[in-house]
Amino acid sequence: MRPLPGVRLTLVSTSRQTPYSGMLPGLIAGHYSFDQIHIDLLKLCQWAGIRFIENTIVGIDLNAKEVQFDDRPPLGFDVLSLDTGSTPDLSVPGCAEHVTPVKPVSGFNARWEQLQLRLQRAEDHSSAKPVSIGVVGSGAGGFELITAIRHRLQSTTARCYWFIRGNDSIGGRPANVGELAEQAARDANIEIVRGFDVVKVDQGRLIAADGREAVLDEIIWCTAATGPDWPNAAGLDVDKRGFVATNAHLQSTSHDFVFATGDIGTQVKTPNAKAGVFAVRQAPVLFENLRRYLLDTPLKPYVPQSDFLSLMATGPQHGIANRGPAVVQGNWVWRWKNHIDQKFMNQFVDLPKLAMNESLNKLPNALASSTTSVRCRGCGAKVGGNILEQVLEELLPEALPDNRSSYSAAGDTAIVDLPTSRLVQSVDQINAIVDDPYILGRIAALHAMSDVFTLDATVHSAQVLITLPESADAIVERDLRLTMQGVLSALDEESCALIGGHTTQGADMAVGLCINATMDTDSSVVETGHSVAAGDAIILTKAIGVGTVFAGLMQGFAHGVNVNAVINSMLQSNRSAANILRQHGCTVMTDVTGFGLLGHLQKILDAIELEAQLDLTQIPMFDGALALSLLGIRSSLWEPNRSALPQLDVADTADDGLTAATLDLLFDPQTSGGLVAVVPLDASKVCLEALSEAGYISAALVGRVESKAHAEQLNDSCIRIHTSNARS
Repeated sequence: MRPLPGVRLTLVSTSRQTPYSGMLPGLIAGHYSFDQIHIDLLKLCQWAGIRFIENTIVGIDLNAKEVQFDDRPPLGFDVLSLDTGSTPDLSVPGCAEHVTPVKPVSGFNARWEQLQLRLQRAEDHSSAKPVSIGVVGSGAGGFELITAIRHRLQSTTARCYWFIRGNDSIGGRPANVGELAEQAARDANIEIVRGFDVVKVDQGRLIAADGREAVLDEIIWCTAATGPDWPNAAGLDVDKRGFVATNAHLQSTSHDFVFATGDIGTQVKTPNAKAGVFAVRQAPVLFENLRRYLLDTPLKPYVPQSDFLSLMATGPQHGIANRGPAVVQGNWVWRWKNHIDQKFMNQFVDLPKLAMNESLNKLPNALASSTTSVRCRGCGAKVGGNILEQVLEELLPEALPDNRSSYSAAGDTAIVDLPTSRLVQSVDQINAIVDDPYILGRIAALHAMSDVFTLDATVHSAQVLITLPESADAIVERDLRLTMQGVLSALDEESCALIGGHTTQGADMAVGLCINATMDTDSSVVETGHSVAAGDAIILTKAIGVGTVFAGLMQGFAHGVNVNAVINSMLQSNRSAANILRQHGCTVMTDVTGFGLLGHLQKILDAIELEAQLDLTQIPMFDGALALSLLGIRSSLWEPNRSALPQLDVADTADDGLTAATLDLLFDPQTSGGLVAVVPLDASKVCLEALSEAGYISAALVGRVESKAHAEQLNDSCIRIHTSNARS
């Protein structure tokens, strides 16, 4: 919200949705939904203009100044700030194999859901013995967890146990805090097991130092955490528990360009408890010190408070509060805690609207339509098809060059006869629909190769065009390296050689590729549409809604989890889908990209001179896309796409609101979208099964080809698409 010119922020996180640990017990108890306790990092970063990368750090190269990952190239940095939390201490023999750790908190909800499924199966068998659940950990975390579980499992099929290492619980707090916590546990019918120092864990069994054993169906580990291995392996100074050692300025004692806050850091001279309250209070000082470090001015010290307010939920909407010697409890304590937690989380939900540049209001009317709204990204940033066609008609001769034997209008590929083969060539470019250069490079390459995949051609080589935002040389170099690594990773999978390219700097990042492929001179070109007949099936291999979901992200409406699903789809190559479609008799296909499903399907219909009927209820859509469409959110290319196809037959009895929102998505631009193809009807079922097995889980039969003379009656959920000649 207060950017420093010349500084780019990148947030790396394991998950796009990060939990607020203070509300985790409330989620387990059933008081909150998943969304209520999670911050949508992708949405937040999009709003704040911060690059977001979803991945898990496995190491740091402090000499090269790079963050390392398992499955992608490293990320360069100049200044590094760590707040990665702690790691469960699984040093007790058998722990790693046989317990469910609470840490990292980001993954515990998934583990909890799996545990609930196991318990549900036990409930379904009334004759089964009760399921026993044990929480190991005598601190506030263990107490809140076991009482939340007990509250959620209002069933006789579960018995709950709280294992305390010593004789007293809730260490570091006044004795009566532990007494109230233990009384709350007993009131909830939780059995407290004292003095149980776990020295070994077997499958379903805890073994204590004094020889006692406890047989359990589920073991949840909530003991004191430790530091991960990678800080020490990287060469950072660490304390005895493996946490990054820092000075008074939250700065590494060994590397001044590294900062560490929250559980991952320990101030050597003023250590504090590993509690979230300290991380929150460190944030303003961290922010100030990062700015001061970059500006080369004196840093500000962080002095941890000597005590803090502790609010513990007891399962039901009841709580225990403590600060210093004062200890109180009651339902009002839970309401107090809930108010504080909700107020904190609402900061990340109710984001201020970003004001448009006031100078835009002074532009001439002729420029207003293209500048007063945010331009979409990816294929949503394309020039409208009607404008493109008009310019090409004016500039390009009608006759084909002597050696260009044909042109695939549906597939956007040119085919040139060579002495012994045919050259297939296609070019495509997208701007930065995602802000991770590596992912953008992969998507751009897959998107560009998709046109060639629609032909029975062999990818040969490529040239790349990259525009990078104007930045310092070091940043340009890092962005270029990551982008090229992403491009090459996709090209290598197709044995496609990169033979050249060009780079430049500009206002926005963009990646384009010219793809070269070859095919035998006697190979047929499937886009001619031979053997297509009325009644053939129309298959779509991927869901639609890419442009709408990203437009929703830019406007602050889309959820990160839905955006993540779209990105995963864009990263899926169309090569296997094209091969499967050909194997099942497909004679015409094209990829669905900038001009939307209807725009690209129209090219097919014009080529085969037939019409089509689509069933809107069968068209796969990304989660959240229809809801955004109902809100009126559209990609900036939607209007040109819609104006290019002004006439569609829609059933008179159709649901106007839902049908209109669905139709909007049919004109939605798709970056690295799927394939739309015509397949013989009798082969369509087997074809869809093969597509699903190959990972195209959204593939669906969405309609049928029909002739104008034998057009069927439209039902409520269908639309009819005519050829261009029929419309005119």
